[in-house]
Amino acid sequence: PEGPPGRFLCGASPPQGWDDPDCSGTHELDTVDFSLFEEVIWPALYMRCEAFGALKVQAAWAGFYDYNTLDQNAIIGRHPHVRNLVLCNGFSGHGLQQAPGAGRAVAELLTTGTYQTIDLNCFGFDRVLNGERVLEDNIV
Repeated sequence: PEGPPGRFLCGASPPQGWDDPDCSGTHELDTVDFSLFEEVIWPALYMRCEAFGALKVQAAWAGFYDYNTLDQNAIIGRHPHVRNLVLCNGFSGHGLQQAPGAGRAVAELLTTGTYQTIDLNCFGFDRVLNGERVLEDNIV
């Protein structure tokens, strides 16, 4: 639930084959794509909970979504060519969920030179340079 009781905030990642992954313009923000809700979001909600069958859209907006186009996952760690640059970005909407762990990992990296609690090397920038994706089965 988000906002007043009885209201929910929901959205979706860009559909497969979306032709402007780098958002070269802002024309996408001019109108809300209600078909995305009707054809993708609403059926997914209904499959999880039949009570969403009575769902009515009360408000809508179009906006940019922080989206790592390589694999939809964070980039965390030192940049391989600029050693004093530490990255912690590209969460593709996972930021609020993963911020406590990512913040701790970066703090450990900065203070000890390595990850202590959990090894996040798989999220390093080298994977971006090499085109090596970290894939998840379930991305919300």
